Amino acid sequence: MLTKLLEIRNIVIDTYRKVRFFVNPVIKFIIALLVFSNINSAIGFNPDFAKTSIVLVLSLISAVTPGGVMVFLAMVLALLHVYFASVFLSVIVLMIFIVLYAALMRFSNGNAIVAVLVPLLAPLNLHFAVPMVLGCVATPVSVLPCACGVVFYYLIDIIKTVSGKVIEDINLDEIITYYKDILDVIIGQKEMYIVIIVFALVIIVVFLLRRLPFDYSFLISVGVGAAVNIIGLLVGSLKFDLSISVGSIIFMSIICAVITMASDFMKRVLDYTAIEHVQFEDDDFYYYVKAVPKIKISMTNHNIRVLSPGDDDVSEGEAYPDDEDYVSAYSEQAPGYDLYSDYDDEPEPEPEKENLAMQYAMSDVEGDYEADYEEDMTDETDFDETGYDEAGYDDSGYTETGYDDSDYDRN
Repeated sequence: MLTKLLEIRNIVIDTYRKVRFFVNPVIKFIIALLVFSNINSAIGFNPDFAKTSIVLVLSLISAVTPGGVMVFLAMVLALLHVYFASVFLSVIVLMIFIVLYAALMRFSNGNAIVAVLVPLLAPLNLHFAVPMVLGCVATPVSVLPCACGVVFYYLIDIIKTVSGKVIEDINLDEIITYYKDILDVIIGQKEMYIVIIVFALVIIVVFLLRRLPFDYSFLISVGVGAAVNIIGLLVGSLKFDLSISVGSIIFMSIICAVITMASDFMKRVLDYTAIEHVQFEDDDFYYYVKAVPKIKISMTNHNIRVLSPGDDDVSEGEAYPDDEDYVSAYSEQAPGYDLYSDYDDEPEPEPEKENLAMQYAMSDVEGDYEADYEEDMTDETDFDETGYDEAGYDDSGYTETGYDDSDYDRN
């Protein structure tokens, strides 16, 4: 079973390496399309910005640019919708976006796309897998884009809540009150802070455990990360009386742990039965190294070599000709040749006349040796009236003296 999985893994990895330059933009295009569509459906206050043409153009731009560009375009699209609903609310949203985007570009530009993946996966409760995967493949700095993603997700709910409040009179007191209410809503999102803290703990725990030198540290780190996620969210839910489904947290955390293990399986497979311990030193340190080899399996390669007629250099895997048109065309070029013959050995060339006696003596030709020899000699040798040829031999190989000189070289 493991061998079959490793073969499938090798096929997937080899195929991806060959087409990654085409697959990666397609994947980014799909993610961007889902992100922009999600923004339009959640806070689509302005229908002009929710048009399909605009979404497709933004998705195409995101597909051929770094992940930070996708995050920037998502912020701009959300900000335009908020501006259409409330100018004063857009000011606060703009300040939040500037702070978050500046932090992303400064500290975690390579993982910026995580900031839009979290709100995209959150409705399906699959965002629990994000911190586990980041703990396996990234560093603790990835806590920042993960936290930004959580803020983006809950900020959408905040915008929905406060966007209906309209300021009737533009005066300083009412504007201050409006901003105070918005800040109270943002600060009151206790669930958002708990999720940020728990996700940060999961990333750090998984990162630290997978670096420890014990067997199966990667799998154990993912399991511990899932446990931290479940316990942290349950404690936060009970402590602050949050509306978080306990069953959903446990079930989806386990599912996300399995997804993370599958992704780690595609990244590396270690053979803990062949561990080697190496010790060496240099001028400054003495090193104790534990080397765990990666499992590599060679794929079964069946190469069939088919020899075509008249061609000794045929590429491997060439199919036997079946097309009747091809057969007829080939017959016209080589009439009398059987294309579907069993490719027997070519017929042996006719023996030279001076070696006929030896050829018949060494072969299994049926019939009388002397009769065959006599027939061949008669075809090629002219005898005079006395019955002897020019060399003095008759048709039976005897000379005029009566001696048989067949055992001697007549030349």
